[in-house]
Formats: sequence, structure tokens, C-alpha cells
Amino acid sequence: MAVSWRSWLANEGVKHLCLFVWLSLNVLLFWKTFLLYNQGQEYHYLHQMLGLGLCLSRASASVLNLNCSLILLPMCRTLLAYLRGSQKVPSRRTRRLLDKSRTFHITCGVTICIFSGVHVAAHLVNALNFSVNYSEDFVELNAARYRDEDPRKLLFTTVPGLTGVCMVLVLFLMITASTYAIRVSNYDIFWYTHNLFFVFYMLLMLHVSGDDWEPYKLRRLYFIWVCRDIQSFRWFADLLCVLHNKFWQENRPDYVNIQLYLSQTDGIQKIIGEKYQALNSRLFIGRPRWKLLFDEIAKCNRGKTVGVFCCGPSSISKTLHKLSNRNNSYGTRFEYNKESFS
Repeated sequence: MAVSWRSWLANEGVKHLCLFVWLSLNVLLFWKTFLLYNQGQEYHYLHQMLGLGLCLSRASASVLNLNCSLILLPMCRTLLAYLRGSQKVPSRRTRRLLDKSRTFHITCGVTICIFSGVHVAAHLVNALNFSVNYSEDFVELNAARYRDEDPRKLLFTTVPGLTGVCMVLVLFLMITASTYAIRVSNYDIFWYTHNLFFVFYMLLMLHVSGDDWEPYKLRRLYFIWVCRDIQSFRWFADLLCVLHNKFWQENRPDYVNIQLYLSQTDGIQKIIGEKYQALNSRLFIGRPRWKLLFDEIAKCNRGKTVGVFCCGPSSISKTLHKLSNRNNSYGTRFEYNKESFS
């Protein structure tokens, strides 16, 4: 039997449109949150410590928060009765959506169950990584108190961990009591366990307030050195290599951003010596593009104050001073300091 698209759109179109919007919102929230914690520079060191577990735990949390805020609305009888009996929803097609409220409630519930599993699994990995990758350099970031601390302590002695375990138990009771067999054989069990949502939401508020991972703003030193010939770099190259290797070994590669510029070249475009390989990859021919550099720093330090120190010719000093006073769209303030010798 052929399907009439006109009839299908009249009967099913609005329902599927709403489902598409809901699904798109879930996907968008998950993806944007995942990218934020995977690529956001304010979470760089936390990501180095936790890896993929950080991204999955936060992305799944965004989806859970959305669906936990929606799941009660379709079953609010007072709201449904008000909408059905008023002219607030004039379209009959739209009002028919109210008959699908139970289906949407179940859909949100299934989504909460699935992403709760993802969230719990990611946090189990996080607890292990907090213990194994404990770093004394980032005390503020560590949930563990020392290296190789028992991950179970993080789950049962912290507010996020303990409330999370309790929420899983409550959710398990609500899910199992919602099955068709239990609802038919003993509806009271379904009814009373479903009213545990009061407890679930109280635990959720405690869990969210205790699981607030603040961004750890990346502190970075940009070292820009401009010289006319390659030999001018040698007197300071050893120290720069030592610093570079030290930070890489400590898994802090972004502490110092070294950029060397050779304004004049005689054909030699690298510092001779095997130990200077790290600097050779940071050696450029020409002059720095100061405006692009300031824009990059401003973007990475939104709303912060960045110190600028110039030691060099007055021409460069004037350029940097002017750029420091320039307005930027990131709310970053540059404080200019100089020590000119010409």
C-alpha cells in the first residue's frame, strides 16, 4: 500500500521534527563539550592528566543535564491539562504531540541510562588516571592526594564520587521497576520506586556542585628573539635547549614558546650542532608578524592581563607599544614594559 506523504506529514511530521531537534541538540552538546575539553587550552594540563576520559565524562554530563531537565516535563499532568484545555497551543497537530508525552519521557529515560553508563565508565578511568598521573606541579588539578592513591577512595570519599554511586543505585531501582513485567504484576513497586526521582535530583544537585572542574588557565611564556646573523643565537642557545628539554620531559611543553627570527641570512639557516635540533625547528627567516602574534596571545588569554617586555631597538619597541594599547575582541589587556638600548 502506497504511503501518502501529505497524510504522513500531517500525522507524523511535527513529531519527527521535534525528535530531530531534540536529537540534534544532544549531538551538538556532546560534540561541543567534547571539543572544548579535548582542544581547549584552559584544560590542556587536565587533559594531559586524564586523556579521553575527561572529554567523555564532560560530554556525557552535558547530555545528561539536558535530558534530566526535560524528562519530568512530559509527565507533568497539570501542565499537560493546562495546554490541552487552553488556546496556548492553537494548532491541533501540535496539540497531538501532547499525546506522545509518555513516549518522549521514555526516550529521555533511555538516553539518561545510556549516557550514565558512558559517564560512569569515563569517571572510573579518570579516577585511575588521577592516581597514576598525579603531578606535584598541578596540585589544584589533582583529585588524588598522592601518586598511586587507591582510586576507590576517590569514588567513596569525595562528594562527586559518593553522590554518583548513590545516583547509579537509585537509577538502577527506577529502571528495573519500570519494566513491563513489574508494572503489570505489581504497579505499586513501579509507583514508589519512580517517586525516588526526588532523591535522584537532590543527589544530582550535590553531584554537580561537587564536580566543578575549574579551567586551569595555561601560563605561557612567549620568547621572541630577532637577530641579524645565526651566530648571535649561540650564546643563549644552550640555556634555551635546557629549558625546552626540561619542560618536555615534565609533560609541560607549552610553558615556553620559543620563536627565533633571522632577519638576514647568508645561506646558513640553522644553528650548527646536534643538540640544537629543538631550536632549529623554531628558527624562521624574516621578521615576526607581531599583530598575528598579539592576536594569538589575546585569544589564548581571554579577559586576562598579559605582560609584555621588550629589550631591543626603538623601532620594535614602538611597534610593540602600539600593539599593546590596541583594543582586541577578547578582553585581554597587555601591560607594556621596555628596556631600549638604541
